[in-house]
Amino acid sequence: MTKWNHSVQAQSASVWLLFVIASLWLAISLSWWVYARFDYGYSFWYDQLAIGSHIQRYVPKHPDKADFAQLPKEQHIEAFRQIRVAVHDGGAGLEMILYPGESGVRALLDEAEVLHLRDVAHLLDLAALGFWPVLVLWAALAWYLGRRPLPPWRFRIGVLAGLAVAVALAFAVVGAKQIFYALHVWLFPPENQWFFYWELSLMSAMMKAPYLFGGIAVVLATAGGLLAFLLYSGALKGVQRLGAIS
Repeated sequence: MTKWNHSVQAQSASVWLLFVIASLWLAISLSWWVYARFDYGYSFWYDQLAIGSHIQRYVPKHPDKADFAQLPKEQHIEAFRQIRVAVHDGGAGLEMILYPGESGVRALLDEAEVLHLRDVAHLLDLAALGFWPVLVLWAALAWYLGRRPLPPWRFRIGVLAGLAVAVALAFAVVGAKQIFYALHVWLFPPENQWFFYWELSLMSAMMKAPYLFGGIAVVLATAGGLLAFLLYSGALKGVQRLGAIS
């Protein structure tokens, strides 16, 4: 290998950073896909976040659907599962999700909730489409980097540490809840409601929003970080071995 020098510094650093970002994107996407198949661990978070007690406290204040609070844990979990399935199917069937109320079977979601969840489904569909071009880019970058000197390890550690500190400072200064709300403002159509009060929305109450999403985010960040490291190191080592063989 040739020595890493100033003439290739900017190009090598840029390609390396892009490869790191692509590895993170793929890792988080794969972690998300797997976690979704387990309903985002809702049954676990139901107990850890005391969602049952939360439902008992706020849903009885709902003007039309207070009877949802009388359902057992298993039916709350099943309601969430049906929402998850519909959202990952482009939002199809959201308005058909029902629950057994005091006066018969009732729709779980109102019109505003259905619209919001369809917006979420659309966003997930776009992210899924982005997976494949990112995968191609990631493979090309791995091939490029695996056959050339990487930036110095001090530079790489410094960049990663700087990014980690920047994210930590953002959460410490701005706050996780405010970041959560800001993302909703940026990502969803302004004409559609995205904020729902617990006592007026079964969807919001049963998800204890935004706390459930915080727990999910921790799992995805942890799993995504570990998987990103495996993708990053595995791809580079694989390309280097192929180069040694050839």
